Amino acid sequence: MLDVEFYNLLMEAFDALYTAGSALRTRAAAPHDQPALLQLRAGLAESPGWFLIQAAEFDPEPLTAENLRVRDIYASERLVQALLELMASESWLDRSAQGAYSLTANGRAVLQQRLQRQRELTAGLAPLPAGDLAQLARLLGRLIDASLAAPTPPGSWCLAHSRRRAPAHDAPALVQIAQYFSDFNAFRDDAHMAAWQSFRLNGYEWEAFTLLCDGTANSAASVFEQLAHRGYSSGEYAAALVALTHRSWLESTSADGAYHVTADGRAARAQAERLTDSYFYGPWLVLTEAQVAELRALLLRFTEQLRASGEDDKMTR
Repeated sequence: MLDVEFYNLLMEAFDALYTAGSALRTRAAAPHDQPALLQLRAGLAESPGWFLIQAAEFDPEPLTAENLRVRDIYASERLVQALLELMASESWLDRSAQGAYSLTANGRAVLQQRLQRQRELTAGLAPLPAGDLAQLARLLGRLIDASLAAPTPPGSWCLAHSRRRAPAHDAPALVQIAQYFSDFNAFRDDAHMAAWQSFRLNGYEWEAFTLLCDGTANSAASVFEQLAHRGYSSGEYAAALVALTHRSWLESTSADGAYHVTADGRAARAQAERLTDSYFYGPWLVLTEAQVAELRALLLRFTEQLRASGEDDKMTR
């Protein structure tokens, strides 16, 4: 069945590849292997490191707060602007009079080093025999090519930008596979944003609502605790929850600011998730059922082997 679990399998394989490659790189890296600014907010979308990757996707077009927030729609414009200014202060970007940020020679050098490191993550890894890796790359590539041609909605804005940093066609299969995983993440963003934006909500309102639906938050304070890195205030999240009550998606349960999701709210969330899956898996019709089953089996073996090699590595240290 094609649902969120298959997408999760793709991301688990991506994580296993990144983790195994990072372990190899850490052992071989010099003590001061990367600029300190790349360590700031590492792992978050709202970070200099991720913005550099976005610069690669937009290049030669400049970055702006507006085009960055097309995909990072959950981030505050204030925070995005501040990070761009910080990168400019390090001479990675140069701001124009119109507020656009272009890569400098220094920025391009840091970017190329970062991209090279990411591709070197695969060096020394062989999670599947060469023939199986080639087949995995072929199947993933067919899906990505089909997704690029997706109608609107969802469109393929995020995916098309992600493909701008694709490796050469003759790159090793594992390098291509690593990029395909990033591409699937981008297209899932296309699909999910198309699904929930029909409700005409701001990104931070939808993300707060999602936390309440998942049961990981029940108040503006608990939302802010988990999402402060997005750059919004607790007051803005409080206003978001009030707006959601006006839609009858939330109800206040007590005087202490707690909320619960209503039946209407859960129906809206379920609709968005169904649409997300429908948009994301629409292009998968290019594969037969047998090929989808083969892809699942390859991904499971790929992930298991990478995780097993990581455990073996720990035991030999």
